[in-house]
Amino acid sequence: MLLIGAGVMSATLGAWLQDLEPDWSIEMVERLDSVAEESSKWLEQCRHRPCRAGRAELYVTSQRADVSIDISKAVTINESFMISRQFWASQVQKVNLRNPKSFIHSTPHMSFVWGDDNVAFLRKRFQALQKSTLFRGMAYSENPQQIAG
Repeated sequence: MLLIGAGVMSATLGAWLQDLEPDWSIEMVERLDSVAEESSKWLEQCRHRPCRAGRAELYVTSQRADVSIDISKAVTINESFMISRQFWASQVQKVNLRNPKSFIHSTPHMSFVWGDDNVAFLRKRFQALQKSTLFRGMAYSENPQQIAG
């Protein structure tokens, strides 16, 4: 198996393939000087952005023509993230990952909006996401003291 690029995705795929097909030969080719250099630089620049759990990214939900909120993309992203967490947990159990705390961090996120239309969208988005068990831990507030807290 030839993996083009030594980024996070190729490394993850390589680990899965090694588990699933231990007799396969796997080659990884990278044009940069080190592994995951491109994504690491991007993550450092965007370290305050949420990981891809679909929680705070407003662009993964949209308002339909009937003004209801479509959460399907947020749910799909969150489900994929949960599968990734299961994979990382299996790698910890196999001792392939010795220190998961070095790269897995739970970070609280907030979405701020301004303007009546945007506040209404955020409120409706929250209510729609609450219908999925994946997002029940989210909170919504318009109280400045609670937000600052």
